[in-house]
Amino acid sequence: MTFLKNLIITLLLNFIFLEVYCQTDLSTIFPVNIKSTTLDTIKMTDKNMIINVLWLSDTIRLSVSNERTDTSSLKKNNRKGYFASRGFILTERSTMQNCFSYALEKYFENSETYRQNIFRETTTIDRVSIEKILNNSFIKIAEFTTKPRRNLKKNIPNDVILAFVNDIGLTIHAVYYRDEIFYTKNGGFESDTFESLNKFIKKTYWDTQTIKVYQFDKTKLNLSLKL
Repeated sequence: MTFLKNLIITLLLNFIFLEVYCQTDLSTIFPVNIKSTTLDTIKMTDKNMIINVLWLSDTIRLSVSNERTDTSSLKKNNRKGYFASRGFILTERSTMQNCFSYALEKYFENSETYRQNIFRETTTIDRVSIEKILNNSFIKIAEFTTKPRRNLKKNIPNDVILAFVNDIGLTIHAVYYRDEIFYTKNGGFESDTFESLNKFIKKTYWDTQTIKVYQFDKTKLNLSLKL
């Protein structure tokens, strides 16, 4: 009887442990990999391919560059693969990623909870796709206009994406923010950082009317993972 009693207790304890473990949010233990699925190929050339990708609940359009892309039209200085243009330094890799892909890459690169593998130095996404992602997979936690200029000195929380919106409501740029530093990439130029939102907008994106601040929506991700 004692043996049977001990066996039953052991089985019950194991059952309770498994129940608690299975109900634990695994994202608090291991990084969650956000998987993507290629739906179809729109266009393929020697330089890149354009594909539709299912990312969480949205179909987004992704341009994936061939790492051997010919950037000879940009070359002004052929030393060691670096090209000088408009005061920026270009490399063959730097021409392959746009600001939207870069902002998302930096966001998840600094996340302790989530990982992803499609936003990287050889990919670009279009405006429609970044707006889908921000509207459906992120939460807008703040919004302010660029005028008066004192608005640009507002306190901004860590680990957010800032979307720059023009006067007709189009997202024209995106940056990642953490620890008083903004991470940006302009077109085909090398990635860069800046600390003054006011100076950056006046110099580079002067037509920005509104700044929208986004954080990743963990609830929507959990729902997507259960589907």
